[in-house]
Amino acid sequence: MAGKQARKLTLGAAVGVALLTLAGCAQPPHTDAQAQQRLADQSVLAVNWFQQSGEYQALAHQAFNSAQRAFDQAKAAPGRKKAVVVDLDETLLDNSAYSGWQAQHGQPYDGTTWAQWTQAEQAGAVPGAVSFARYVNTHQGTMFYVSNRKQSEYAATVANMQKLGFTGMSEKTVLLSTDTSNKQARFDAIKQAGYDIVVYAGDNLNDFGAATYHQDNAQRRAFVSENQGKFGTEFIVLPNPMYGDWESGLARDYNKLTPQQKLQVRQQAIKAWRGR
Repeated sequence: MAGKQARKLTLGAAVGVALLTLAGCAQPPHTDAQAQQRLADQSVLAVNWFQQSGEYQALAHQAFNSAQRAFDQAKAAPGRKKAVVVDLDETLLDNSAYSGWQAQHGQPYDGTTWAQWTQAEQAGAVPGAVSFARYVNTHQGTMFYVSNRKQSEYAATVANMQKLGFTGMSEKTVLLSTDTSNKQARFDAIKQAGYDIVVYAGDNLNDFGAATYHQDNAQRRAFVSENQGKFGTEFIVLPNPMYGDWESGLARDYNKLTPQQKLQVRQQAIKAWRGR
């Protein structure tokens, strides 16, 4: 009898340990470092697609082919000069190597490491971007490069672009961020200088004006629905699955959340089949 009781106790203890182990595996990461690594791991496939797929390259060429047609067909308002406004990062400049570094090292976006990246002048050109910029600048148009890179990054940014073959960069045409990431004031300044902006190109809806600035994704989708006729004719969108305001649009104050909270928000945002 004693032996049977001992075996039962031993079996019970083993089951208990197993259950505790399984319960531990089911728990979310216990530290922000672990959660941040999971966030980074989730970005790997996006970086793979951006860097390796022919589909990404095809979409980039498609975007700039559409942009050139839109530019050719547009007529500036009387008395105004024809202009095109383009974003830089992931629109003309390929910074996916920085995103790759983040993924490999489990690192979030950080202003210090980003500044080191821009100073390295190693960004590549998005397919079709150089040809489009040159086309605009040699066909009675002016290209304005409107980016939220910091003004302190101006020299390195222009040097990087020159290496890649872009043209028309100057303090007049390269408009970086000074006090806000909202680009509307810079767009308005271009218009006030006598230009008619006939085409906008970017990877973020904020690259087309202030309507989606700091808005959630429902409002951003509503903007797209309300302006669907402008996409491909005035608004040209480049694909960027790696980062953007679409991510911060997942939840209120998303960028202030902890890594664990961001993981929960991402998971909860998924629309999934129930399996039956």
